[in-house]
Amino acid sequence: MKSLILLLICILIFQGRPSAQEEVVGLYSNPKIKHELKMMEASGQIASRTEQLFPRPIHLPVFDDFHTDHIFPDTAWFSDMDAFINDDFPYRSVNIGAATMDAIDAYGNIYPDASMFPFVADHLTSRPVRLDSLFLPGETRAITLADSIYFSFFYQPQGRGNPPESFDSLVLQFGHYAGDSVFAYMDSITVAVSAYLSNPNDTIFPFDTLYAPSQCNPGVYMINYDTLVWDEMVTVPCDSVFEASVQWEHVWSTEGMRIDTFYTRYNTYSRQVMIPVTDSLKYYNKYFYFRFFNYASLASDNNPSWKSNCDQWNIDYIYLNIDRTAADTVYRAITFAERAPSFLSDFTAMPLRQYRNDPTNQLKDSLKLFITNLSADTFNVFYKYLIDEQGGSYSHIYNGGFANLYPFYLTGYQSCASVPQHACPPRDFLFPLSSLADSSSYNVRHVIHDQSNPDLGDTIHFIQKFYNYYAYDDGTPELGYGLSLAGGKAAFRFTLNIADTLKGVAMFFNRVQDNVNDQFFTLKVWDNNNGKPGNVIWQQESLKPKFSDELYRMQIYQINLSLPLIGTFFIGFEQTTADLLNIGFDTHHDASEHTFYNTSGNWEQSMMAGSMLMRPILSTFYDPFLEEENLPDYTWNIYPNPVSGKLLHIQNSMVSEADLSSSHTTISIYDMPGRKLLSMPYNNTLSIDKLPRGMYLLHIMNEDHSINYIHKLLVNN
Repeated sequence: MKSLILLLICILIFQGRPSAQEEVVGLYSNPKIKHELKMMEASGQIASRTEQLFPRPIHLPVFDDFHTDHIFPDTAWFSDMDAFINDDFPYRSVNIGAATMDAIDAYGNIYPDASMFPFVADHLTSRPVRLDSLFLPGETRAITLADSIYFSFFYQPQGRGNPPESFDSLVLQFGHYAGDSVFAYMDSITVAVSAYLSNPNDTIFPFDTLYAPSQCNPGVYMINYDTLVWDEMVTVPCDSVFEASVQWEHVWSTEGMRIDTFYTRYNTYSRQVMIPVTDSLKYYNKYFYFRFFNYASLASDNNPSWKSNCDQWNIDYIYLNIDRTAADTVYRAITFAERAPSFLSDFTAMPLRQYRNDPTNQLKDSLKLFITNLSADTFNVFYKYLIDEQGGSYSHIYNGGFANLYPFYLTGYQSCASVPQHACPPRDFLFPLSSLADSSSYNVRHVIHDQSNPDLGDTIHFIQKFYNYYAYDDGTPELGYGLSLAGGKAAFRFTLNIADTLKGVAMFFNRVQDNVNDQFFTLKVWDNNNGKPGNVIWQQESLKPKFSDELYRMQIYQINLSLPLIGTFFIGFEQTTADLLNIGFDTHHDASEHTFYNTSGNWEQSMMAGSMLMRPILSTFYDPFLEEENLPDYTWNIYPNPVSGKLLHIQNSMVSEADLSSSHTTISIYDMPGRKLLSMPYNNTLSIDKLPRGMYLLHIMNEDHSINYIHKLLVNN
């Protein structure tokens, strides 16, 4: 029997099959982080995220559920940028979104000191927290042991990524200010070379000594190793920079494991840890810290195409506060725990022409949603989904009515058996069948909220696309796919509803170390042979991976001739080397039943649960991904946060201010215990000068709950 090596970044060898077959590996870099850094740099935000050496302490309570569109940790709570805030890697976590810790740094690259031996990788470090005093409305008092402070969080290994090995642990530490400062680094200054020269013809030679300018610390100098002339600039040391000295204490750690092992051991995919903070001498002061870090280790093979991101941990629902006990494990929250699904039976997207010719069989009869109640109370909740055509007039609302949502710790996710109208809502419509359009897309929103507490609820989005391509994947690669054998072939199966013409193949390739996947491959199309690839009906040799600087931008290999297709066909590739091509691989959508590989002369069904980012372009050639980049997103932009002034600005990139006003959208502000402090009609500028310093919840909702957004707000007035 043949062997299969499953490499979810690091190499896990399953007994019973020979090597040199399919591979899935972690990403060598994180495109989302690189894209976000690029955008932040362009908008001048990078400097504002630089960690402060003596940051202002924050007050209790500290809470973050990572349910946000931002990919870096919130600077209201955290002082570093290593962790990746996302909904790609968590698997049925507490809610959508988690802080993922892995082997990729804050700049989206594998750590430069990464090796096959365990190394400290990501950190998630808090700002200093004031555990000396409570700041209540009209009252400030000292914190004592009687206040019963607990720190809690949820965690899971692997998620949808790579399982950490048993020696790749997750660690939590508490820290306290040691009372002094330590040298952090030498700050520098850039000055004109002419400042060191007496006339334009002079030169600074290697091994000359350059002293810092007069505005810097006296006596600071460096040895120059370049040849410098009059009109150049040079960077020299200027000042010694010191930072607060923090003493760290080990509090908790856990060994790595696969998520299925984790579930077997704890009967949950996301486990909560409760830790009392009882050492008042160390921690009950103005500078209490907590931080997570993880150990990771790369694959032991010397081939750079095997060395990639690995050992993911997902952290969620961090909470630090007084008046807690070990039994304080529930939260006043109703949430979705997974992304919104596609309405299509097999695909996330398909050509509109193909959909029109068999619409009923292309759509699911019902969806599967993961709805959870994290409190100890039972709520009577209302659910609906709304569909609006992008740039068109079609709209549809499914009303699921009210039903009881029981606590998760008692019954788990809302059951399809008991509440199908919520957990498995039926599809009671067809997307329009207009014969005039060649493409269309629809914004799908799922809304859940409590009947008597409108601030309790959640909304998730999905864009259902009918363009000129089929897609099994969702466009986000958690891993990379390839074959570890020269001459190895992989094929992806698609079945048409009506005869069509193949115009191209779209693919996404992950960038890897030293561009070792910049190898020639042959793009192929096969006909059908009893459900497996048959004869080659088209191929193009000597192709190489294409890359883009845009976030997850698919690249198209155009087919210049008209290649007619009917029924089932396969697209795929043949490798020329044993290096992994590292095609993007989506672990959210399992298309393994349609994926085949051939490394021995016989086609075998894939054993890799997921789908390649590989899509056939049909009917009419145009670049649909350029159009997708211009689709609206649903991000609320609320700034500044933290607030240190009188005004808060609120914007939405999808909904106009006129629409927000006409839909009777309101803005409410609650304190952390849930008391409503302010409520008013929507306005893009909000005066908050009367709010005392502290943490609040900002709630934006319209009359039909299609907008239902909650955002944490830190006021530093």
